[in-house]
Amino acid sequence: MKYASLLAVLAMLILPVANAITVEWSPQKPKKGEVVTVYATLNANQSQHVKLEYCIKDACFFQDMHYENGKWVGNFTMPNAKVVEVKILVDGNIVWHTNITAAEKHTPSFEVSFVIFAMFIAIVMARRRWS
Repeated sequence: MKYASLLAVLAMLILPVANAITVEWSPQKPKKGEVVTVYATLNANQSQHVKLEYCIKDACFFQDMHYENGKWVGNFTMPNAKVVEVKILVDGNIVWHTNITAAEKHTPSFEVSFVIFAMFIAIVMARRRWS
């Protein structure tokens, strides 16, 4: 009985590691128009059909992933959206899901706008003084 309990505990510890899925993508915070490459380590053999699904709001697109150097690789071009929902499917079943957030657009802050306005006023005043 001790051995059965020990075997059950070992199985519970080892099986989740054996079925682990790791997924990475590059760049981490893509800008509009950048190609996002997704790398996945799955327990899927090369004869299985692995797809990358990416959705922008209600529109979803599918991309076949290919097996390269021990990882499944797929890519898509980052649309003009803040968030893209990404899923990996093996033989039609979702095995991984996340959201990829786009890089934030940096707009001039109030301080920058104020400096530009102050420079414009200084130029106008200098022209009046020299005229």
